Amino acid sequence: MTNATKNDVESMIIGAMMREYLRAAVDDIASADLVVRQHREEGLADNPEAIRKLRLSFRRVQYQLATMAKIEKSLTTKTLIRRLHDVGKPFGDLRDAEVLELRVIKGLGERAQTPKGLQLKKIAADARRLEQLATEALIDSRAYHETLETLNEYRRALPTRNISPTMIQPIAQRVLQTSWKRLRREVKRAKRNGSDSNLHYLRITAKRALYSTQIFSNVLGPPAEDYAHRVDLLQKFLGKQHDQVLASAWAKDVGRLHPPLRKLASEFAKDERKRANANAKRWNPYWESVEELQPRQLWRGERRVRAHFSKGRMSS
Repeated sequence: MTNATKNDVESMIIGAMMREYLRAAVDDIASADLVVRQHREEGLADNPEAIRKLRLSFRRVQYQLATMAKIEKSLTTKTLIRRLHDVGKPFGDLRDAEVLELRVIKGLGERAQTPKGLQLKKIAADARRLEQLATEALIDSRAYHETLETLNEYRRALPTRNISPTMIQPIAQRVLQTSWKRLRREVKRAKRNGSDSNLHYLRITAKRALYSTQIFSNVLGPPAEDYAHRVDLLQKFLGKQHDQVLASAWAKDVGRLHPPLRKLASEFAKDERKRANANAKRWNPYWESVEELQPRQLWRGERRVRAHFSKGRMSS
């Protein structure tokens, strides 16, 4: 088999694999969408979990298309990824508003029941409700439905072929190698300069590695599931730090816009900034746990695990 023929066969396999992946992804979006609409029609209270599933369905598709486009250049995904990003932005904005509201309640502590604390909580709640309305408008919008149809059209244009796990395995290994190299590069950057933006991008890179690993866990086996678990712990910890950064910045803005709340908002902003700064220095053990299960070790079956960084310790 010539290199050209081999590349054509591999492109066909990747296209067929992506067709099946997108079929499942579209079904996930439709299922999550249906739950959100049913809750709205039944007049139930806001359901963050239902919206979360819809948001994650959008995000996974976006990230996986970007990852596979790095592996297979014939996948023309740039325009579709941009549409998914732009249309799905209200989901992310709602998530940030929900987390912000929870951080205000938790961060204020006993101050939450003071008159000014109640005002600050109300401002956060109003912001969350505003994003909730934007999300409801989104799922009724023409842009939303056209994007889903474009995703379906893209899927239907991909090749159809019966593929086995054996055919997918070398592709899965390449995907993990690619995501691993990118993750390691962002880790080095964050270690050199632990800025908020670098840590945030490290988290995004970790999430992409997580989604890609989860998709291929049935091909690569239990070691890949362990690796995905550790990457998930890393990205969640970095996500917590990012939420604290956002909460601090939000409180500063509130203090400027609402002078009577300036003192309380400033105190809250400083507390969140202090927490964010502390967590910016505490993510390395989570990375060390990930590093023990490098992709090249996963498919050789190597399982070096340090007791100090066991799942129980890291989850606490």
